[in-house]
Parts: sequence; structure tokens; C-alpha cells
Amino acid sequence: MDMDQSIINGFQHLQLTKEEEESISISTTGRSDLLEECALSLFGRLLADRHQNMRALKSTLRSAWKMGSDLRIVDVGKNILQFKFNSKYQMEWVERNGPWNFDNNLLLLCRWKKGLSVNNILFTHSPFWIQIWGLPFESMSEEVGRDLGSKIGEYIETDKRSWLSEQAKFMRIRVDLPINKPLRRGGNIIDSDGEKYWVSFKYERLPCFCFYCGILGHDEKHCTMFLSNSEAPRQYGDWLRANGSPKFGSEKVRKFNSNGVEERKDEGSGEHQTPSTSIPTDMEAKRAGPSASPDFSNS
Repeated sequence: MDMDQSIINGFQHLQLTKEEEESISISTTGRSDLLEECALSLFGRLLADRHQNMRALKSTLRSAWKMGSDLRIVDVGKNILQFKFNSKYQMEWVERNGPWNFDNNLLLLCRWKKGLSVNNILFTHSPFWIQIWGLPFESMSEEVGRDLGSKIGEYIETDKRSWLSEQAKFMRIRVDLPINKPLRRGGNIIDSDGEKYWVSFKYERLPCFCFYCGILGHDEKHCTMFLSNSEAPRQYGDWLRANGSPKFGSEKVRKFNSNGVEERKDEGSGEHQTPSTSIPTDMEAKRAGPSASPDFSNS
């Protein structure tokens, strides 16, 4: 239990004075500016079992997101960062291009909502692209992707290019995964005729997870279940990672070490690249328009 939580627990046993029981009305002057700032914010925390270099994390994200002075990163306590953007487009770009990893640890993100504070913020899900292998050819549809995604987590979208390109080895769906549950390795599907098929799941940009319990955020050396039963066989492994990204995609693996240096690698190529200073393609297209005012250059 951390110090803040112990203080909160201690307050629960205190007897309040008459003055302390009185409610304090707060001013709403200037609140509209604060509301707009909050609405353009994401809050983030690393899913890690060890202390992380927060200074290196901030530097790395500034380099990776390439928004210059448009991005403000504020430490709000309890290893939580507030990312303040200059536009809704920038904020959604970060969400759309995740998940983001730092030193093989997943960066959890959530949006602001009214009443949110460092004491009640919860990080429960993270979006991932999942490849579905073994589907019957007649089941390669957006509707099937939605059915599968809603059982794995919170369905976001199906990549229609999965079956429109020159490869149709798997279906690709984006799902908000619950971080407190084991990764699903696959599942049985039943068609309208009652036929049962096993499909396998592979996860793109999968960060640190436990080969024993299958939960994100720690390895087996830090798994309480494994330490109490270390002779049991591993139920999970690197085979859950998607080794190759689709040829129609341009997504890169985003991995950074604790010194803030990007270890960049195409998922399908195996070739490491030096840190890029170019603007991501969709950002560049946005900036080219006459109405694009944000400056995405490095600070």
C-alpha cells in the first residue's frame, strides 16, 4: 500500500469537526477554458511491475509523437501523466496509432471525464490489433469480426483490408482488451449449421506479459501464481505475438528502451531503423491542408 492510500484509509476513521463537515462551494469562473483543456487531454500510466524512468518516458513520447510545443506532459502524481494536446486530431492520432510501449511496458491511456482525479482514475483496457487465424473462408466478414471482438473485449473495428488484399490468411480486428484478464489464445466458433471450428489469436505489438498466467504487465519472474507453483508448465508463450504485419499496412513496432532511445523495427522485415524525424503519413497529410494549423515539428 502506498503512502497516499494509507493516508486516505486513515481519514476514514477520523471524526470530522463541524467546520470540516461543511460543504465548500467552488467558483466556476474561468472553468470553460479548463474544461476545454481537459477535453483535449489523455491520461497515461505504464503497466509495469518495476520503477520506470519517467523523464526518459516523457522524452521518448515527445520524440515519437512529434508534436513539438503542441504537446504538454504534466506529472499529476501516482506515476500518472496528463498529455495535453492542441487539437482533437492530435489526441485521436495518439489513440488510433497505439498501443505504445516503453521499455517493453504497455502505456495505458484513458480520456478525461467530469469528476476525474488522480485518486479515482482507473485504467482497465488497452486497444490491440488481433489477428484471427483459422477462420473458414465464408466467415471472413466484418460481422464475424464484430462477433469475435465483442467476446474478446470491447470491439472497436474490423480491418476490411484483411480480405481485400493479396493475402487472406487471417482476419484483423481491433479490440479494447481488459488488462486484468489472461490473453485469450483462441476459441471455438460455431456457425449457423452447428459446425465447430477452433480459431487462434495472435496479437500485434504485444508488450511484456506472463508466460504462466497470461496477464499483461509482468513476466513470470514477478508472477505470484508462478512463484507458488513454479513446476507447472507454461500455458502461454511468444507464439501469441504476431510476427509479421500485413503487407497492406504501414504500421511499425514502437519499442523504446529505458534511456528513451527508440528501437524501431518493421514487424515483417527484421531490420532495425534509426529514430525517424519525419512526420507520420496521416499527420503529414493533415498538415498539408490549408486549414491545418498545428505545428508537428520536433521541439
